[in-house]
Amino acid sequence: MVDFRYHLVSLISVFLALAVGVVLGAGPLQGPIASGLTSQVEVLRESQARTSVEIERLRTDVADRNAWIEQSVQQVLPGTLKDRKIAIVSTEDTSAEDVEGIAKYIDVAGGVVNQRVVLTNAWYSDEMTQFRDSLAGPVATHLEGEIPAEAPAADILAQALLEIITKTNDETKLLREILADADNALLSFEADQVVSDSIIFVGSRPVVEDGETAATQAANDAGAEDDQAGKPDSQMLVAVAGMVAKAPSAGVVVGDASASDSLISLVRGQGVAVTSIDSVGTSMGHASTVISLLSADYTARAYGTASTATELVPPLPQAKAEEPQPTQTEATTGE
Repeated sequence: MVDFRYHLVSLISVFLALAVGVVLGAGPLQGPIASGLTSQVEVLRESQARTSVEIERLRTDVADRNAWIEQSVQQVLPGTLKDRKIAIVSTEDTSAEDVEGIAKYIDVAGGVVNQRVVLTNAWYSDEMTQFRDSLAGPVATHLEGEIPAEAPAADILAQALLEIITKTNDETKLLREILADADNALLSFEADQVVSDSIIFVGSRPVVEDGETAATQAANDAGAEDDQAGKPDSQMLVAVAGMVAKAPSAGVVVGDASASDSLISLVRGQGVAVTSIDSVGTSMGHASTVISLLSADYTARAYGTASTATELVPPLPQAKAEEPQPTQTEATTGE
């Protein structure tokens, strides 16, 4: 049985240890501890200063690069897409800034963005697979292009989108009504139906997760491994990418290639015959998209910074040389 003396000795030991700690901390150990902490703080300050300088340098480099791209585009693009009518297809996840950036360079080149089409989440949501499959059969009966009897819904709906964008007749008007039905719209249009020569498909940027988002996602994955709700059907987007090259004056797809299941990674991995740009969300990506449209055809070409790209940028058009002005002597001689 533990008696009172045991408790008394224990309490004395605790207070004695506390007293020794206070004495040492305020006396012999005060200098080394304070010096060590001061040294660590100074190292952290120096590291932060170096990081800030590096970040500022990178910002300057990006600004200079963007300025160079802007000047180059203004020199080589004007008139290269004169009167070309172009449709821009995007998803609900596509950045509006990217769409506008590409549209700006199309305007510089003399082209016209006469259609803007948005693929709604219903177009590529895994939850809507059964609905799309049921819709594909009736849609196929209104297509002019040849579609194999065993073609998946992705190919049938992509062909319907192609015909809606590049043709205007009773069948395409009906297809537009079916796919843009208010109840379960797969497509959204900004204007009345017109005809486009080329198509540019703009995908979403890479998803950047912060620590909280990543932790939340990990918890969700652990708690619901079999729950596929909301997961995108990537093949629906790959089918659209393959469709754009079939436009009368071909087309280009621009998107993300940072992961194996990203749009451009899948397009290139499956050997889809289309011109692809992987630097979405950058000035270089905007410019490369429009420049590559000048020579786009029904072949697989890959531009950008990803390892799957074959070249950094597409071939540049030759800048138009200005007509030399006659000298005063030549003008006088001519008279």
